[in-house]
Amino acid sequence: MISHEEILVCMPTFHADPSWILRAIKSVQNQTYPHFNCFIVKDSCSKTTQTCLECENCIEIESIVKSVIKKDSRFKYFNLPSNCGGSGWGPRNFAIMNSSNNLIAYLDDDNWYEPDHLECLYKKIQENDSDLAYTGTRLLSTKNQLLLTRIHPFLPKEGYIDTSEMLHKRWLINKYGGWRCVKKGADWDLVSRWIPNIKWTHTKKITLNFFVREGCGTQRQ
Repeated sequence: MISHEEILVCMPTFHADPSWILRAIKSVQNQTYPHFNCFIVKDSCSKTTQTCLECENCIEIESIVKSVIKKDSRFKYFNLPSNCGGSGWGPRNFAIMNSSNNLIAYLDDDNWYEPDHLECLYKKIQENDSDLAYTGTRLLSTKNQLLLTRIHPFLPKEGYIDTSEMLHKRWLINKYGGWRCVKKGADWDLVSRWIPNIKWTHTKKITLNFFVREGCGTQRQ
């Protein structure tokens, strides 16, 4: 690669299992494309004006993340003062608004990247001068069993593009607005404002692992 742009990785978290967020963080650290800043943004415990620093989960998550930050300056941690009420839209907007990276990626705290995730997305955007690149996904059960795989190398559509699959340019947020609080499909709510007015590309391979929690559907195929 001739150039090495720093990618912003937005990682919202809210009362995650500590093992999940540690797995997510390690998958970012293990990227073959090392030029990134990862903003881990914790949504507050409840809809109050008090930032929670007392519950057992918050204490443990903060301890884990701070130990990472001490050793790896590419990571930053923020604890929001009030709860944004769902789907990670508030933490993602916070990360974007408090950074200046031209390229933006996402990772939910219960998912994890394959080592070449960022590199594959970055190469595709560079090669095709695209505004958006996305990748394929492996869906896994709580018992780490493979449920299904999805590679959809076509124009993004509802149910076939996930937040953590994407890498996009900042101008899309500047022009079409950021993440919104919606009951369902926050990823499609964002991308649908871009389609079909952008140049997009797909890696044609699987580089994301999607953890399907109990009670979640697997309708995407």
